[in-house]
Amino acid sequence: MALNRNQITLPVLPSETVAVSALGGDVMVRGLRLGDRLGMFADLRTHGKSYAHIARLLAVSVVGEDGLPLLTEAEWEAFGGVNFEAALDLFGVARKLSGLDAEVIEKN
Repeated sequence: MALNRNQITLPVLPSETVAVSALGGDVMVRGLRLGDRLGMFADLRTHGKSYAHIARLLAVSVVGEDGLPLLTEAEWEAFGGVNFEAALDLFGVARKLSGLDAEVIEKN
C-alpha cells in the first residue's frame, strides 16, 4: 500500500546559531537544500579547486530569521577579505551542517 502525504514526516534542514561579532550578533547557518548542493558540486566540477565555493556556500547557508540569505556572494567575498577567520569559521559550520565533510571523506 502506498503512503499518503499525512503519513510522511518531512525533514528539517539542520541549523545552528553562530555568534559573529564582525557582523554584530548571531546568525543562522543552515544545511544545503538539494538544488544548492547540486549547484555546489556542479560548480566544483566546472571550476575545479577554486575558493569561490566558500562565498557561494555562505551566500546560501547563512540566513536571517525570514530564511533569506543575509549577504550575496560578492558581499561574503568582501566580508571574508576583512574578517578572514570569521568567514572561515562560518564556512566550517555550513560545511558540517551540509554533510560536505562526510562526503569528501567518502570520496577519498
